[in-house]
Amino acid sequence: MRKACAIFIVCLISISGNAWADCRVHKGEHIVLYSTTDDPSVLMWDSRARLREYHAASFDEAQAMLPHALLVSPGTHGDVVTCISSYVLSPLFATPDDAIGVSITSGSMKGIVRWVLGSDVRPLHKN
Repeated sequence: MRKACAIFIVCLISISGNAWADCRVHKGEHIVLYSTTDDPSVLMWDSRARLREYHAASFDEAQAMLPHALLVSPGTHGDVVTCISSYVLSPLFATPDDAIGVSITSGSMKGIVRWVLGSDVRPLHKN
């Protein structure tokens, strides 16, 4: 029984380790939020499930979900809280995108923790 439990724990750790390794950013990294050049503001969601649902939804469904999101200015700084690799699927994406839990560290929303797309996160390089 102990051997089976030990094998299960090792498998669980290796599975979660592989998912973590696939993320472009990791817990504790300092980041800046910036979306596309056409619309650089970033939507931050109150749950990773809503982040995922928004990107898979029809236009009308997506509009109805917007009260659950905050719009932050491009250049907003934050720290990565967690990353779920390849969590967000959309017919608009060539490949799945990461869901990143972010704690805001600048501006009027400092201290807020929300979820964003991995493609909206840029590493913050301090000189």
